[in-house]
Amino acid sequence: MSRGNELPDTIRSQIIALKEAGFSYPEISAQLCVNSKTARKVYLRWEEYRCISSQPRSGRPKSLDKHDLRRLKQYITTDRTTRRQPLGEIIVNQHLPVSTKTLHKYITKDLRFGRRIEHRKPFLSSAQKAARLEFAKKYINWGPEEWQRVVWFDEMSMQTDANVGRIWVWRYPEEAFLEDCMRGTVISGFRKVKVWGAMRYGCLSKLVVIPEGEGDGKMNAVEYRDIIMDGEMFDFWTQSSEEVGCVLMMEDGAPYHKGCATARRKELEGMGWIGWGPGTWPSNSPDLNPIENLWHILRSNIRKRKVQPRTKESLIQALQEEWEKLDVELVNKLYDSMPRRLQAVIAAKGGSTKY
Repeated sequence: MSRGNELPDTIRSQIIALKEAGFSYPEISAQLCVNSKTARKVYLRWEEYRCISSQPRSGRPKSLDKHDLRRLKQYITTDRTTRRQPLGEIIVNQHLPVSTKTLHKYITKDLRFGRRIEHRKPFLSSAQKAARLEFAKKYINWGPEEWQRVVWFDEMSMQTDANVGRIWVWRYPEEAFLEDCMRGTVISGFRKVKVWGAMRYGCLSKLVVIPEGEGDGKMNAVEYRDIIMDGEMFDFWTQSSEEVGCVLMMEDGAPYHKGCATARRKELEGMGWIGWGPGTWPSNSPDLNPIENLWHILRSNIRKRKVQPRTKESLIQALQEEWEKLDVELVNKLYDSMPRRLQAVIAAKGGSTKY
């Protein structure tokens, strides 16, 4: 047995039994394959303490005690700034007698904090949290039949070659500027494409490419009414109504969903249109609209392409192709997540959730 390893209690018991039976330490050593000095120490400890196991060792005292760790946790969780401070700054500000490596161990192992990427979520006011909580409590008891009659839709924008993260390449140092190891840049700059889409249980609408607007390029209520409401949205609503009966249309509170779009919505209500419109749907609630997850999947599928779209035309084509490839089973799973989403909002008291 190598030096430093603890003897199992079963071996210690055998040493004591053999010694009390009259065996010598060399005989015990030969029979149990342990050092004779070790056997002697085990028996002497038994005689003195009547204990088989080793006595507790004092060991090296910790650099930070329980009080220090409690103070450290309180400091880290003070605000946004302290949660993002480097280890070196924490040591200086808290006058800690440890290295950055030791502090990292204390924070991760004793305090169980992790250094993780921050999530991007909209900041919510008290009124917005209250509205989200009220909405979640109102519809928490809805079952699959109710949710499957909801039509979710929204807009999404994407830029050419701008959504590709850091790419790792297998290469030698001298191959840094080999064409196979580089990604080309676009001299004319990035081009943005904005699209609109809708989904209901088991079905997707057509993907609508929204023309670039004049001025600041943002869509206005007139364009929304003419291009979306009187176009694919109306057709998808009509198709859904014919196939599954009365459906509930969801619109968030975007500025261009108001104005003349409100007048058109009132006209549609006379034809049977019902839904969550601006003023009904809680603001800043993308986590309650499962089509946001579908947009994320669509973007990811574009990024996975071997050749990234670098022109507006190629990006439009890629978006339409990947939209048509989306599996309706994925859509259905997003619908099935609605009760969990509402429960998460209730648990967060109207605050942000993981969705």
